[in-house]
Amino acid sequence: MLPLRALPLMLTLCVTLYAAPTSAEAVGLEELRDRALSLVNEAREEHALDPLERSGLLDEAAQNHAEDMLERNYYAHVSPEGETVQDRYRDQGGSRWKLVAENIATCTGCPTPPTLDRVERFQEGWMNSPEHRENVLAEGLENFGFGIAGDSGTIYAVQTFAGPGEPPGLPPDEEPAALDPAEQTREAVQAANRAREREGLDHVEPSDALSEAARQLLPEGGTDESLVDRPDNLFDLLPEGERADWSSLRVLAAACGGCGTLPTAADIRHFIERWSSDPQDGGTILQQDVTDMGFAMLANGEGRKVAVSVLGQRRTR
Repeated sequence: MLPLRALPLMLTLCVTLYAAPTSAEAVGLEELRDRALSLVNEAREEHALDPLERSGLLDEAAQNHAEDMLERNYYAHVSPEGETVQDRYRDQGGSRWKLVAENIATCTGCPTPPTLDRVERFQEGWMNSPEHRENVLAEGLENFGFGIAGDSGTIYAVQTFAGPGEPPGLPPDEEPAALDPAEQTREAVQAANRAREREGLDHVEPSDALSEAARQLLPEGGTDESLVDRPDNLFDLLPEGERADWSSLRVLAAACGGCGTLPTAADIRHFIERWSSDPQDGGTILQQDVTDMGFAMLANGEGRKVAVSVLGQRRTR
């Protein structure tokens, strides 16, 4: 099985606040969380973004981190043991393929327990910071969690976000649209030929037989770490009557996480660019003797996408 490539993840960010005491009354954690979500969704609505929904998994991940920072007196996205927001989310049962982001904040000299007023001030601070604001207003998010813990005048707050993300390299003026298998192959061949043109190489042709072989290599369901289930003989994936048409077959595979839910043209351009710019993979997709190309892609709905290309050298008659 081929190794899993690194997953793209959003930055995690922090802000420290020093504020005067407030006379607001303390309220329960659930009310604080509801207010935190309301403030986030108000900001997203102002920018025509979809609202987020509360997630118990994200609430627990955020609360555990807020309490841990308070109890052990540190202030960071990464715990002393090296645990990240992705680790905390997955420990609660969250999907490893989703995009996960986190904002944290702390306040000293603040009345405890935390109040609604303090939650509002934290939100104001996050929105006034470009990096934190980017997390609040990110595309491709669906769920939100909030944790807050305070004692002896010190408060820690954590916002945690998750969602399938967006296709990598999606231009601002391009809406993600799902491509059917035939459109995926056409887009992949066009992108590959642009890369080959830059190297002065002949174009490759799309092949239905090679695309069907690529589809058979995709991992079923797309939830495990494998990229492809490689058979003993790649030629066995071709229709029996076409196996003699090819002198060689080669396979390329890649994956990404937090990449959205639809198989789009932006994804395909991203994968082809990865293959053509990588010295090892470029030695396959940019070989002169390659004549035909097949392509298939799987999107598991949680943010993971797997792309497989089968490249062949057609026998001359």
